Amino acid sequence: MLAREHLLRTLMGLSRHATGRSRAEILSATIDAAMRLTEADGASVVLVTSRQVERAWRTDGTAPGTETRPRGSGDERLLLDSDVPRTLPDLRESRHRVAYACPGLESGPVLLVPVRVREAEQGHLAVHRRPGAPRFQGRDARSLVLLCAWLAAALDGARLASDLEKLAVTDDLTQVYNYRYLKTALRREIKRAGRFRQQLGILMVDVDNLKGYNDRNGHIRGSFLLKEIAQLFARQVRSWDLVAKYGGDEFTVILPQTGREGTDIVGERLRAAVEAQAFPLAERGQITVSLGVAVFPEDGDSATTLIEASDRALYQAKRRGRNRVEGGEAQAA
Repeated sequence: MLAREHLLRTLMGLSRHATGRSRAEILSATIDAAMRLTEADGASVVLVTSRQVERAWRTDGTAPGTETRPRGSGDERLLLDSDVPRTLPDLRESRHRVAYACPGLESGPVLLVPVRVREAEQGHLAVHRRPGAPRFQGRDARSLVLLCAWLAAALDGARLASDLEKLAVTDDLTQVYNYRYLKTALRREIKRAGRFRQQLGILMVDVDNLKGYNDRNGHIRGSFLLKEIAQLFARQVRSWDLVAKYGGDEFTVILPQTGREGTDIVGERLRAAVEAQAFPLAERGQITVSLGVAVFPEDGDSATTLIEASDRALYQAKRRGRNRVEGGEAQAA
């Protein structure tokens, strides 16, 4: 009776604090709960997807550990070969001791309980005791089966929350950030640049002659073209830069800690990359972009004034022949 109450309190405690937890926090909480419920000296979770193997673990008195590696070794089959709990009286005597080991602990008795997160992930939760300790019992397995059910639900909920968060800030068509997120991010970066007395560059980018491409090939092809251009931009900038959809065929690129010269260089790199790209149903060089440069704080000290400055520079690029970058040297003078 006491064991059942302990299990219920543990699961209720986990559920109360599940919302907002990261994947790493969920795995860590599961491992801690498994050790408490079974009086184990260590515990580990192994999850296998089509691409990778993820493992998290902790032993009594030590900090948690994690590792992720590409899937490929034969050990994965061992981790997925059972749909029911399994007990090993002494891991040292098992031919699978490497696959089932808990790093940092010499294991004797081991209990393994399968974990299934829909069809995307499979693996197990394992609890370990030191050599000579009592074997795990049926009540331990029953407790961990319920804990693994909570783990699967929590991980699926975290995945769903992550997907929803991504949808909220991502442009459906191009898969870069949307206008809503752009405004938030630009205000945040301006505030940061002002606090640390840094420059901040932005580029306003417009696809030249997109209407003609759509007229020749259809709007669906035009949509694919915009998506390819967006992904091309994302590959040309740093990991901390931000590419966002601004309008119908316009993009904005935010470049933290970048002055006018650097912003101009990035703009030219994007322009050249588009000009050199072989797009479907278009000759190389037929699809181009025009870009306008603006820099904080010289051209504006707010999101609105910076966007307006970059838009004016973009207009100049369009007026002067397209397929060019404006606002760099001209505004610096």
